[in-house]
Amino acid sequence: MSSTTPCVSPQLARALAARLRDATMAGEQLASFAFSEGVPAPGPELADGDELTVAHDFVLRALGGASDPVNWEMLAAVVTDGGVGLDDLATRLQRPRLAVTERVNGLIQLGLVSRDLEHDRVCASPAGDALFVLICDLDAEVARWLSKRRRA
Repeated sequence: MSSTTPCVSPQLARALAARLRDATMAGEQLASFAFSEGVPAPGPELADGDELTVAHDFVLRALGGASDPVNWEMLAAVVTDGGVGLDDLATRLQRPRLAVTERVNGLIQLGLVSRDLEHDRVCASPAGDALFVLICDLDAEVARWLSKRRRA
């Protein structure tokens, strides 16, 4: 896919790449600790040439995470409201707090939301915002084409 593809969101690409960069740095810091003497050190977290494979895997995981209906409803709530308290989110989703917490943790792992523990709020990350906008824009474009096709 070309970097000039009109539907690619530069904000989303940068935000997802930043999440992977942070994961790479964290993995390499962890690998730098000496766990046991005489045990070989782990290899690099990300080897040259593996970027496309890692990016593809991560993009599919992020899309899969956002496309789950409950996760989508959660992402929509935190994007449109600028953040939502965890109890309010659980009430809105009609799910127990623990179930919502586990879903939030999954979206945090994907870099789509963050959690403010001090205020017990869930907020969209820049990647979550950008993915939400991209999907809403795509929805609108597909609906426009569908409507146009029905009238033709």
